[in-house]
Amino acid sequence: MPAQAVVSFPGKKIKRFRRNGVRERRSFFRSHSRLLRTSGFPEEEERDGDEYRSYRGDGYHHHDDRAQRSVITASVKEGVKNVLMIDEVQEVEGWEKVIASFNNEGVFDIYITGSNSHLLSSEYSTYISGRYVAFDIQTLSFTECLEFRRTIDENASEDDVFEMMLHQGGFPVTWISGHSDNDAYSVIRDIYGSIVLKDIVKKHKLRNDTVLKRIVMFLCENIASPTSLSNVFTELTKEHGRMRKETVYKFCEYLEEAFVFREGEEEGLKGKEILSPKYKFYLSDIGIKNALLGYRGDDIADHLENIVFLEMKSRGYDVTVGNIDGKEVDLVCKKNGSRIYVQTVYRLSSERTIEREFGNLKLINDGYPKYVVTMDPDWVAGDVDGIRYMHVKDFLRLDL
Repeated sequence: MPAQAVVSFPGKKIKRFRRNGVRERRSFFRSHSRLLRTSGFPEEEERDGDEYRSYRGDGYHHHDDRAQRSVITASVKEGVKNVLMIDEVQEVEGWEKVIASFNNEGVFDIYITGSNSHLLSSEYSTYISGRYVAFDIQTLSFTECLEFRRTIDENASEDDVFEMMLHQGGFPVTWISGHSDNDAYSVIRDIYGSIVLKDIVKKHKLRNDTVLKRIVMFLCENIASPTSLSNVFTELTKEHGRMRKETVYKFCEYLEEAFVFREGEEEGLKGKEILSPKYKFYLSDIGIKNALLGYRGDDIADHLENIVFLEMKSRGYDVTVGNIDGKEVDLVCKKNGSRIYVQTVYRLSSERTIEREFGNLKLINDGYPKYVVTMDPDWVAGDVDGIRYMHVKDFLRLDL
């Protein structure tokens, strides 16, 4: 945060919540350049650091679209495929015209990054409408956190890395630097501040951000819990006094647009539409909650569901909340006409809990895979009536 977006014309758009510093974003571009070469692009596509900086970075601050276009055009090489990558494109006045122009000419395969609230806002979308395919990219997954951590400590265990992820989330900058929890929370609060105070407030010209911050805190306290916008409004007015329902609804929408929160809508699993569906709100990174409210062991169950939700989203699944005969299925994950059902539970410590988690899944008879994902050391891996159970670390590394 501020959420980044990478757009390629023609054909690809990558929206990413991930917030990196300049050094990490340049590393991303260089890594992508290497990937392009392995996919058939000629060796001449390798760029040195100075050429990267000539587009956006140290020593280059053209805020005029004609000057930007002139510099970029001068870099075109004949006879090879030219790939254009521009970082923080919203800092260039008139960027949308430059990109639309280059796209029409077909000279470049184009990738741009910038703040979501600006890059994807409706006033700009007409310039790029219909010319891309969108891909969601999250902050680091468990597998990626493990890889990052082992660059610092090659002997880091999966247990230690998952515990660190529960505390700090997956912002790359905290994993690259190997921050302590307190240092990581300081970094994450800065990132959060740049989204709420800079991105959202500036874009929507909000005169007071108090209500927005209260909504953030309320949703953080209630992640992975069934609710509705009406309930959010009701609870906030109970706690903080009078406010307009339209304002609460609108601010929730702003937070989703900025990828601070993601939504899982309730759906019926017996073919019946739910007339007044509830929702679950999930954070785009669990580190935000811990940075704002402090890490609390009592919240692990919600953190667990949030992490699994993000994992399935990162794998391209559409994720909803299931309702079957009034009983909840935490995550219904759909992709390419197939489904996966997932229950998440911190501990399977009582017969009542076991019956609830497995029993709800037993009500579903469509033959798609069902999982109970837990952190209980006594339920490492196995099968109950065709329902697989396993530790969350193993589930997050499954080839689904």
